[in-house]
Amino acid sequence: MNKTPYLIAAALLAVTAGAAMAQDNAAPAAQGKPRVSLDANKDGVIDRQEAAARPRLAERFDELDRNKDGKLQRDELPRMKHHGRHGGRGGHGGLGFAGPNADTDKDGRISKAEALAAATAHFERMDVNKDGFIDKADREAMAKQHREAWFKRVDTDGDGKLSQAELDAAKAKRGERGGHRGHDAAAPAAKK
Repeated sequence: MNKTPYLIAAALLAVTAGAAMAQDNAAPAAQGKPRVSLDANKDGVIDRQEAAARPRLAERFDELDRNKDGKLQRDELPRMKHHGRHGGRGGHGGLGFAGPNADTDKDGRISKAEALAAATAHFERMDVNKDGFIDKADREAMAKQHREAWFKRVDTDGDGKLSQAELDAAKAKRGERGGHRGHDAAAPAAKK
């Protein structure tokens, strides 16, 4: 019996199978690292659990959730901007991360000392309980301070309650400013 045709067929099968496997393994490498979607469950919104994958987003979750439904819709997500290779945010007169007030000597440049002073001042503002760390307790305390300050501003008669007129005035004022941060959406019930 002639075994040559069987050996040729086996060799061809091995070569084609090997080539197919090599193509399958090369495809993911060629595509690069896949971009991970924040919307893990593909429901069209980002909930707190999904936002936890990005700590900076999780920290700002309550601020970004303008309608206070516990989910971030597409229009509530921050716009990602890329400014050159450094990824700077801009908006600080070209002075970088430290902000416009860091240039204390007003020479148009921020020295290392000015940057450190600005960073230290920012840290001190964020460390509400002054324990030397910025953590969840500080973020909650800061949010509480912001809510109380908002309430005090809106409670124009100072009676500790918000009337419908006070809420309407706050809403109108917010409309003039362009709806900053959505505090009015979480306003307490008006007094009757």
